[in-house]
Amino acid sequence: MQKTRISILIGDRCPASGIFSVVDTLIAANYTHRKSSGVEEDIFPYQLIGRNQEHRAYNGFPIGPVTVIDPDDRPDILIVPGMLQATTDERRLAQSLVVNEDYVQLIRTWHQAGTVVVGVCHGNFLVASSGIASGKALTTHWLMDSLAQKLFPEQVFDVKQLVLDHGDIISVGGASAISKMVLYLIERFHSRELALQAGRLMLIEPAQDFQTPFSMFLPNQTHGDPYVSQLQSLLEQHFQDVESLPELMTQVSISERQLTRRFKQATGETPIAYLQRLRIEFVRRGLETSNKQVNSLIWESGYEDVSSFRRLFKKTMGLTMTEYRQRYGLLQRAVSYQ
Repeated sequence: MQKTRISILIGDRCPASGIFSVVDTLIAANYTHRKSSGVEEDIFPYQLIGRNQEHRAYNGFPIGPVTVIDPDDRPDILIVPGMLQATTDERRLAQSLVVNEDYVQLIRTWHQAGTVVVGVCHGNFLVASSGIASGKALTTHWLMDSLAQKLFPEQVFDVKQLVLDHGDIISVGGASAISKMVLYLIERFHSRELALQAGRLMLIEPAQDFQTPFSMFLPNQTHGDPYVSQLQSLLEQHFQDVESLPELMTQVSISERQLTRRFKQATGETPIAYLQRLRIEFVRRGLETSNKQVNSLIWESGYEDVSSFRRLFKKTMGLTMTEYRQRYGLLQRAVSYQ
């Protein structure tokens, strides 16, 4: 059984609600996995780590037990929550970065060794301070936008995004999205089915507007080809209204032939196959989280030929759309945990 070890970085004045949301969702995932697999070990072993065995949240409540950090005990995933309340100022944020310089170094060291780093809310400031996100956008709480730009003028912050996934770094904007983020991690590092089961148990719906909606389809975003990245972005933004793919590709300043060759080399998909996968992901999420008519979902995805899409969906997913909804639809069935 492949386990994914998760550490949650704790500091004084961190948000208690976010910490407990992570822990509760991971407990739900471990519980549902044990029930479905018969294996008694946790699939997502986790621990709270920090300087001391107990820390206090900004609301005054104690958080513990906390394992004192061992630099050699590197996890697969490190979750970095905020270390201050959202309504703070530049002076306190700057002080927090100084006080938490040892955490910044830990983030840098573990990331270089292969740990996936997840920044939440203004925990992204520690991620930015570590330098590991150079050239990659981060997000944070919208109240922190001006402070983020002032403290980190070289770092791109896009607070309009709820979450940004760069593969090795995941950046989440607000603490309210943290439970959905944990479901996303469960899906990415284990399976969609386990994420749905944990979500049902916790009454957490995977949001259709979660900013990384293509979690089963995980195309390469780290290839470093700016032309391919531009086309990927165009497809992901406009997949529902693309009428002519060749016309869309003219917005990228190289020839269609060159772009197609480079796109295939970088992502493993042709542009048309990439577009189809985005549409399949959109419909798949709709089948899971809504009671919309199947044909309506197909048309909303930008696909006009219903029969052709149904065949494409079954070929890709291994199930008909009706079968998929019956198996994975949040509103179609309840899972017994008795």
